[in-house]
Amino acid sequence: MPYKPRMQHLFQMIIRRRNPEAAEGLFFEATMLAEAGEEADARLAFRHSALLDHRFGGARYNYAALTEKLLGPGTETIAAWEEFVRCAINDSRQRRELIAKVQTHIDDLKKQVAAK
Repeated sequence: MPYKPRMQHLFQMIIRRRNPEAAEGLFFEATMLAEAGEEADARLAFRHSALLDHRFGGARYNYAALTEKLLGPGTETIAAWEEFVRCAINDSRQRRELIAKVQTHIDDLKKQVAAK
C-alpha cells in the first residue's frame, strides 16, 4: 500500500510543529513499507517522520540509508547523512560509535563524489 501523507501531518510540518507521537507512528509505517519493498514510499515516510520531530535521529538515519540505496553516492545522499549526524549529536538514543562511523562514511562518500 503506497504511503499517502495525512493532511494534519503536512500542516504540522509546514508550521514546524513538533509531534513526537505522530513521528514515531510514521516511523513504524515507513519501516513496514521498507520491509514490503516499497522503498521510495518508505523514504518519503521517513522524511515526513523526521519533519514531525526534529529530534528523531532514527528517522533521519533510515532516510539517509534509503537515499543512498535508491540514489547512490551524491550530494543528496551526503546531505541526508550530514543531517542525521547533526540531529544524532543531540539525540540520546543514538550511540556515539554510530555517529563516528557515519561521519567516516560521509568522508568516504565525499571522496567518491569528488573523484567522479
